[in-house]
Amino acid sequence: MIMHRTKFFLALISIWVIPLVAYKCIWLMQSRKVNGIFAFESLGPALDQIRFPHSEFWFRNGKDTVWVIGPGGLHLQTGEVIPIRYIPGYETKAKVDNFKGIWMGTVIYGGIILLLLLVIFLHPEIIPYRKRVKLTVRQPFVQVIS
Repeated sequence: MIMHRTKFFLALISIWVIPLVAYKCIWLMQSRKVNGIFAFESLGPALDQIRFPHSEFWFRNGKDTVWVIGPGGLHLQTGEVIPIRYIPGYETKAKVDNFKGIWMGTVIYGGIILLLLLVIFLHPEIIPYRKRVKLTVRQPFVQVIS
């Protein structure tokens, strides 16, 4: 199959982004929202070489109390109520219901690959401008043609 350079990169980006966003949207549709209580913010174990702040929350699920580790730097007071989302049956994998808590991992994992694809797309010597890309089933899988 022969395609323009731009369509080739749009296809690569779509192949990477659509599954990440679809997975997170399905997770959001299946999750339940509850109110959690902010317990404290910590920097992790004292012997870690690189310590990152994280927040600890808890919420009630029936008769159980579930503790959740969330992102740090939320600037909350102990005892404040904060919305939390979880999938029934996987309560320990709950997330704080804000952009940072739900989407940050997706943005980071997707953004690294998108940044690499953007650098490859903009570099004129990897796949030159006004060239076409040929995709084949056998090696070489990708060829640049005039």
